Amino acid sequence: IGSMPSVRPLRPDLVLALLAALAFSSLGTMRAWAQETPAPQRDRPDSLTVMTYNVLYATPDTGTVRAIEAVDPDVVALQEISEPRLRHIADELDYYFHHSDEHEANEEDTGLLSRYPISRPTRYGALLYLTVDDPIRIANVHLSPYPYEPYALRDDEMTPQEAVAQARKTRSPEIKPVLDALAKSVQEDVPTFLMGDFNEPSHLDWTPAAAEAGLHLGLEVPWPTSRAVTERGFRDAFRVAHPDEVKRPGYTWTTLTGDPDEVHDRIDFIYVSGASVSVETAYTVGLRDASPTDRSVSGYPSDHRSVVTTVSLAPSPSDP
Repeated sequence: IGSMPSVRPLRPDLVLALLAALAFSSLGTMRAWAQETPAPQRDRPDSLTVMTYNVLYATPDTGTVRAIEAVDPDVVALQEISEPRLRHIADELDYYFHHSDEHEANEEDTGLLSRYPISRPTRYGALLYLTVDDPIRIANVHLSPYPYEPYALRDDEMTPQEAVAQARKTRSPEIKPVLDALAKSVQEDVPTFLMGDFNEPSHLDWTPAAAEAGLHLGLEVPWPTSRAVTERGFRDAFRVAHPDEVKRPGYTWTTLTGDPDEVHDRIDFIYVSGASVSVETAYTVGLRDASPTDRSVSGYPSDHRSVVTTVSLAPSPSDP
C-alpha cells in the first residue's frame, strides 16, 4: 500500500481562527452578543422605552412584529420565545438579541431585544451600555404559572392566607436569586429594569380599596413576589404612572373574553430602580380598543397584554 503521507499539525492560532469563523456563521447576523463597543461619541439618550411581552407559544410572528413596531421600544423582554423565533424577530426589526439559557426564573423561553449592543449577557438578562460610561441592567423572568392561586381563590379552594403561602413556596425560590443578582446594581444606583411574566398578581392591586370596589373577587391579598421585589428597592412602573388601582387596574391577563368565570389580573410587570430613572408613562398593548387595553394593535396574537413604559434618564455624573 505504501507509506501514509505525513500530516502537518494545525497551528493553534489557525484552529482558533477556524472556530471563531464557525461560531460567527452559526450565529448568523451575530446580533446575540456584543457586536460593537459603545462609541464614546454616542449621545446619551434622555429617555428609554421598554416593553415586556409574553408572545404566547406558536403564535404568528407577523402579529408579534406588528405589536413591537407599534410601540418602537428600545428594549423588549420577551417570554415564551424560542431562540430561532427570537432571532427571526430580531432580524425583521433590526434589533440585537440575546436568548437566555434555562435558570430558576424561566424555562429556557425568555429573550431580549435591544436597540443597543448587548455588551454582557448575564444569567438573568444582560448589561447594556447606552454610552461607554452609562450601563443599564436588564433582567427578564417567566415565573411558574402553576399552581395559579387566583383560580383557587375564585373556586374557594384556599383562603387568602393559604394563597400567599402557596405563592411564596412556588415563586420565592425563583425570584430570590434574580433579586440577589441585581442587588449590586441597585446598591450602586445603576439603572436597573426587572421585567417579565410573574404569573402572580401584585399586593399593590389586591388592596382594601380594590376589594371594596368589588375588584379581585372582593379580596385583599398581600401577594409575596411583588412585595419581595419592591422591598429590594424596585418601583412598579405601571403603578407609579397610575397609582389608583381601582380606576386603572391595568389587567394583562387575559386578552381572551367570553368566560364569565375568568379572573382578570395584572401579572406582567416592569420594575425600575435607580435615582436617575423617572417613570413618565406606562400603558398596556392588546387586541381590542377598549379598557383595559390602552393601545390596540390589529392582529395582536397573545393571550397576555404587553406592558410598555417610558422613563426619563437624568444626566449622569460624568456629563459636563
